[in-house]
Amino acid sequence: MRYFHGGVRGLKPGDLVRPAISLGIEKTKTPNQPRYNRRRVYVTTLRWYAELFANGSRGDVYEVRPVGRALPDLDAKGSFHCSCAEVIAIVAQHPVPMPERARSLLPAVQRRRA
Repeated sequence: MRYFHGGVRGLKPGDLVRPAISLGIEKTKTPNQPRYNRRRVYVTTLRWYAELFANGSRGDVYEVRPVGRALPDLDAKGSFHCSCAEVIAIVAQHPVPMPERARSLLPAVQRRRA
């Protein structure tokens, strides 16, 4: 399974994506996510979703490998949380997702369900 993370810019393969609390970040843009935990890193199997978060923070999108267990995020389908994640590759730098582009990134199976 491939996991993506949209967040701070400038990470390189081998770097760790760390939780907001360890970076001194008090607030993040997490609309409609009442269970958000600043001590966790959030990853998704949906690239377009990672692009939305990267766009909101003017960051980058990374392919990542969760460190430890990746548990389902009950606030967002296709998303998980873990203690931290290792960057495998830079997927997009400063993406600006458009609705048409986001839909095209969804797997065909999920498009049929919608």
